[in-house]
Amino acid sequence: MIYVESIENYKCLGKALKLTTDAFEVVVTIDIGPRIMHFSKPGGLNILEDDAVLGEKLPDGSEWKIYGGHRVWHSPEAFPRSYVSDSEPLQSYKIFDDGILLVQKEEVWTCMQKSIQVKFYDDKVTVTNRIQNKGAWPVDMSVWSLTVGSRKGREVCPVVQRETGLLPNTHYVLWPYSKLNDKRVIWGQKYIVVENNTEDKCAFKFGYPNEYGWIAYFNKNLCFIKKYEHELGANYPDKGCSWETYTSDWGVELESLSPIKRVEPGSFIEHTDEWYLFDDIPMPPIDEVQIETTLKKIANLAKIELPKVSTKGWNPQG
Repeated sequence: MIYVESIENYKCLGKALKLTTDAFEVVVTIDIGPRIMHFSKPGGLNILEDDAVLGEKLPDGSEWKIYGGHRVWHSPEAFPRSYVSDSEPLQSYKIFDDGILLVQKEEVWTCMQKSIQVKFYDDKVTVTNRIQNKGAWPVDMSVWSLTVGSRKGREVCPVVQRETGLLPNTHYVLWPYSKLNDKRVIWGQKYIVVENNTEDKCAFKFGYPNEYGWIAYFNKNLCFIKKYEHELGANYPDKGCSWETYTSDWGVELESLSPIKRVEPGSFIEHTDEWYLFDDIPMPPIDEVQIETTLKKIANLAKIELPKVSTKGWNPQG
């Protein structure tokens, strides 16, 4: 059963709804969005950042604000197309026995309409991000699912271990402002760790084809697993990224993406994440053995595969 409570002014963002089950608590906004601003255990600490202050002035005079929480964009990223403001009330919302559907007004300039549907299960919450093409022409795009993790957290990304013999098995994509020697990023054999440092305002972003389809985010004695389906060989944006992450002083963006598809007028494209949240999980040190020990505690519950380093190697002597 879902208990629904109306909030008149959540974090100065206007009307919101708090949805609570025996397992999870979610807050969604009504006067802006669609946005998910809170994800926790019932009565627990929020694993999402809900106080991010950042904005971009748009050519039409409006302003896009990051706010934090979870949002949906269309990719590849472009300014101002991707940054259309979502600071107005929703067109509609509908509460179901197992969740809620949030529908944004059609974007005037892009003719896109975004929606987010949240469904509760005993062990997880699913977040389905949908973009409908309301325009007159087909558009090639990807659904971009952006979730801002709370400040001072630690993200763990699995390193692809697929055996490909003499050929490369993966690649990493960097943005112009990213530094390979950034101290917040640790490049391991099995895991890549990304730290959030609230004193470091420099931006860092990287992406890759995350074939495992999950990441873990540790903070506040919690472990948040964001999980999605990676399609091997599909056409992903940004040189083939199904996962991207961005960190600055205000938080960490945990970003999954769908393959790029041509969306005909009237049709839609959607991308679903599975959210798991485990409490009483201390943040592991930056050590692959201890990270793995921590992840093994919840791997079966979240149905995630942990990377196993291949023991195969090319021997020129045969």
